[in-house]
Amino acid sequence: MKQSSPSRRTAAAIAVVLSVALGGTAPAMSAAAAPATGPGPGAVAPAPGGVITLPRTIGLVSVGPSGFLTLEPGERGDVHRWTNTVDGTSRVLPEPAWYSGGSSDLLVTSGDGATATYRVYDMSSPDGAYRTVPRRTDRSLWGTVGQMLITTEWDAAARVHRTPHLVTPDGGAGSDRPVTGLPADLKVLKVAPASASTVLVHYTAPGADSVVRHHIAVVDTATAAVVERRQVGDGTEYFAPVALSGSRLAWVEHPEGSSRPTARLMYAERGGEGPASVVEDAGLVGNGNVVGAVGDWIAYASGRGYDATAPSPGHALTAFHTVDGARITLLDHVFDVQPAPDGTLLVRGGSLERGEGIYRIALGEDGRPAATLVARTAGSTALTLVGADAPARQVLKGNHDQIKLSWSLSRYHADVTVTLRHTRTGKSYTSTSPYATHGEDGTRYVQLWWDGLTNAREVAPEGDYTWQLDAEPLNGIGPALKASGSFALTRWAYPHDYDDDATPDLLAMDYSGFLYTETTSSRDPREKIGEGFRIYDRIESAGNLAGGTAGDFVARDKTGVLWSFLGRGDGTFVPRTRIGGGWNTYDKIAAGSDLTGDGRPDLVAVDTAGALWLHKATGDWKTPYAPRVKLAAGGFDTYNQITAVGDLAGNPTGDLIARDKSGVLWSFLGKGDGTFAPRTRIGGGWNVYTQLAGAGDVNDDGRADLVAYGSGGTYLYPGTGSWQVPFGKPTPTGLLVNETGSFIDVT
Repeated sequence: MKQSSPSRRTAAAIAVVLSVALGGTAPAMSAAAAPATGPGPGAVAPAPGGVITLPRTIGLVSVGPSGFLTLEPGERGDVHRWTNTVDGTSRVLPEPAWYSGGSSDLLVTSGDGATATYRVYDMSSPDGAYRTVPRRTDRSLWGTVGQMLITTEWDAAARVHRTPHLVTPDGGAGSDRPVTGLPADLKVLKVAPASASTVLVHYTAPGADSVVRHHIAVVDTATAAVVERRQVGDGTEYFAPVALSGSRLAWVEHPEGSSRPTARLMYAERGGEGPASVVEDAGLVGNGNVVGAVGDWIAYASGRGYDATAPSPGHALTAFHTVDGARITLLDHVFDVQPAPDGTLLVRGGSLERGEGIYRIALGEDGRPAATLVARTAGSTALTLVGADAPARQVLKGNHDQIKLSWSLSRYHADVTVTLRHTRTGKSYTSTSPYATHGEDGTRYVQLWWDGLTNAREVAPEGDYTWQLDAEPLNGIGPALKASGSFALTRWAYPHDYDDDATPDLLAMDYSGFLYTETTSSRDPREKIGEGFRIYDRIESAGNLAGGTAGDFVARDKTGVLWSFLGRGDGTFVPRTRIGGGWNTYDKIAAGSDLTGDGRPDLVAVDTAGALWLHKATGDWKTPYAPRVKLAAGGFDTYNQITAVGDLAGNPTGDLIARDKSGVLWSFLGKGDGTFAPRTRIGGGWNVYTQLAGAGDVNDDGRADLVAYGSGGTYLYPGTGSWQVPFGKPTPTGLLVNETGSFIDVT
């Protein structure tokens, strides 16, 4: 679920509270005790050592003498939680509702909005009871202070807020007091508690010269009267932060005439009308800033550091001494700052050293402010790896297949680079912009779909890989994240794949005895892999004889000995291994198809009498074939070529094709037990080709194809998947070009 920044949520809370009018018509509000149906489930016990542990918290709403109100994400929206700082327990408040507070243990909410009353909770009471307070259409609610609600008169005609009122929920005499000492024609922009007995009012009003100017008034709640006021800059915004201590008043305004990309922090001595001072190089942004005051110190920050997309000195919560200009960094970032009734500040922020949480800012014995962790919340100030989903074994099932790797980072705003590197060869793939989305709890969920190609668009080899994730926090808070892991990449076996690129290859021997591999893709050229092969009179692609993923081949020498050449997977082969003698009893050999359904590539051969024999694969590279079994007593001497073509008709086992001496091509569909169904005529005219090779899936459509080579060129017959018409119309290829008719054997 995508979450907005906590500072925006706090501003939204103010807007929501402003939009709710107190109902009813009586000038004084009555109250009645309600059943104890207050704060309910979600209690959290205190942590050892006096530091409370809370779930992920995205905002600090208010602070009272006995606890504080926070905001956290929930399944149905934001959740409010009250935490008691006396006993360390916390509880979730009833939903759905938006709660408002202040420098008070009182919380007020409209509940579900269906009634004409407010609920007022006293969070210092353990029974969870609330009072119901009628709403008034001519009032707007701003929060609480001490044991009072803060409201303003709503001028519906002018659509502005007028005189503030302090209202006690008991409904007795004097329970609704207008604030005195303010001009009648004021326009209230913000009302906020500064302590348990003080409220700040930011308003505009025309002066004697009729020019409208901004003012900040300090209201004593005991007398409901303004005790001091200060004219501030006209660039002071709606809802701009204002802070008050016993000796200092601080606020944020924008330079006149600016486009408001930045803001400046102002402060002045309490009770005076002398010129205000500015905190230079505060690094505040246009809005969303936070300000607090403790003694002669002003604490400030941009309030958006956690989710910022660029570094800034304004991200850190900094304390500025208004007398000697000293600065102290208190936290690395901050969401919200709220005044506490005891004159300290409570802050929702984070420290690289101490983590995310609720901190109290108070003056120490040396008179300098320090941040003390009150409650630890879930999450990390530094950018961290939350989780990785990169299985140790990855399988690519085809040329257009992809594997998925994913990671979760502790926050969204980060530049991420992922590198996959083959351990043996160093070949790599790097993505500087993998797909990312907001994960749960504000995390960044990174997904990489890899098609098995390097950045050079070469097919990445099989084998062991390392993945490395490098992430740079955009806000500049904390070090860059580096994480790594490993996985093994395998591909579905391609019997004709000799160089581990997931595309079929051909073996071709010329009249000089040179042996070549020729890829059916356009990525790699023809490669000469050996010479002296004229000692062999038959070469046959054999599939994966030893259970590996690279293709192997067998060759029969002119004395009748059969040899195996096991592929290394890089286009080369290990030295030959003797299989056995006596193979010159056969005049035709076809290998590479699984005819028995055990996943191994078998071999069939026709002897000089026309009998068909099966040599079942064993899976042992030293003895790859079992003793022969006769499949047909005769009749196969009518064919001058047989070829293993894999599966032609969607069956789980391989098939054969055979060309008779008149040029007619026939198919023999395998039954899966080493035997075949009666032959089916494919068509005539195939004697124009000297070699037929079942090269596998050349065009990457999932069906077995046939390559035909002859003096007229090389053609691809694509598989159709139909056993009646197994091959489509031929198309010329670039295979074996400039060598027409010069190859003795093609397989």
